[in-house]
Amino acid sequence: QGAARGGGVAIGVRDDGSSVDTPTKGRRRKRKRGAGGGKPTYGHSKLTQRLLGPPAANSNNNGNNNSGTAGAGGGLVAAGHVELPWSCAIYSVVNWMVAFADVEGIQVMCLKVLPFLLEDENQRTTAQRAGLTDVVLRGMVLFPDSVRLHTAAFHTLVLLARPLGGKEGMLFHSAMVNSSGIFNVGSSTGKNGIAIMLDSMRRFAADEVLQAMSCWSMVNIALIPTQKTMLVKLGGISVAANAMMQHPNNAEVQFRALFALINLVIPSENLIENANDGRGGGGVAGGAANANDDSSPEARAVQEQLGVDIRRASEREMLDENVGQIANLVVVAMKNFCSSEAILNRACLVLHNLSLNEDYHRTLLWTPNCYQMLEWCIGNYRHDQVLQQSATGTLQRLQMTLAGDNDLRVRFLDSIRAQQQSTLEQARREAMYMHDQQEQNRT
Repeated sequence: QGAARGGGVAIGVRDDGSSVDTPTKGRRRKRKRGAGGGKPTYGHSKLTQRLLGPPAANSNNNGNNNSGTAGAGGGLVAAGHVELPWSCAIYSVVNWMVAFADVEGIQVMCLKVLPFLLEDENQRTTAQRAGLTDVVLRGMVLFPDSVRLHTAAFHTLVLLARPLGGKEGMLFHSAMVNSSGIFNVGSSTGKNGIAIMLDSMRRFAADEVLQAMSCWSMVNIALIPTQKTMLVKLGGISVAANAMMQHPNNAEVQFRALFALINLVIPSENLIENANDGRGGGGVAGGAANANDDSSPEARAVQEQLGVDIRRASEREMLDENVGQIANLVVVAMKNFCSSEAILNRACLVLHNLSLNEDYHRTLLWTPNCYQMLEWCIGNYRHDQVLQQSATGTLQRLQMTLAGDNDLRVRFLDSIRAQQQSTLEQARREAMYMHDQQEQNRT
């Protein structure tokens, strides 16, 4: 019961816009080794140079000596060699962040460097081994009031959550769902990583740059069933909706929030099916037990931190509570940014995934201008295949619901006529106002 008729399939997306169902590309061919015979490639480390100063004038840049020279005052006069193997870049940044955990400036500088490194999949693999997720989340906890640090941290999390070797979530399941994994073993202040993210979004709700970046970070995180469940239970849907309400005229916030909602509103059974058939979630098996055990220490830690009893809040209940607001915000965004194909594309995907649950059909039908905007998108963006598929599928499911309930169909048609009449009257009033303004300007 509640499953939408018509055989619809949930459409999940990665942060690069590709569908979860899109077959992953084969592994890139290994780069041919150069004349160096397998020696590591060295690159100049601006990070090390800025932290410790330029290398000594008489140093030999062969990568064998990285020690600095102590001055009379006990400080480093020169950093020594700053040429680091490219493969060591992530480890170097992690080491600096750990060594200077209490220095905000160094944390921010490191976080701003990381996204450029993490664009490379090999670097993301290295980041997994280095425990970078834990380090980033720890920085957010240690500097709770730093907007610039949290914004940079979210940007890093965007890249960390990106698909790794075709397995969604392979990196995040231990640190993001297991609250004890964020701090060192034995720490008594363990917190859930997803709770840290959502807490930051709530506290910095007025900062549009942070809101856009944080919504972006949720896109890939929500593709993993266990992580998506935790996001929804802790209020991820309402946080994304709040970002849209707080910044209705910011295209970037609207785009990223819609992007996140696409995956957040997918019924969990669809995500689980995708995980089981290899299209996502392949790396979360080890963390699934604790994430779903509401009596676990992790669940108690989250409850103490946020004051939310996740044992009583089911994912479906959280979605039921927010579906009306989501539908309305999506339609408002479609109307405000009707010339943005990217925003309309994502908006139609959100409505498509909501329509997979038949219980939400009445909500969609009674959301002002929802049905009309779907029709308008189909008529005006004929070359966007994803938009066409999602909008058409949504309308077909809504039409099947109307066809099965004569009373609902009559009331819906009356509502459509009333909305059309209201739109005409508003247009007439605006035309009269403009005419009066022109007459006043002439006189």
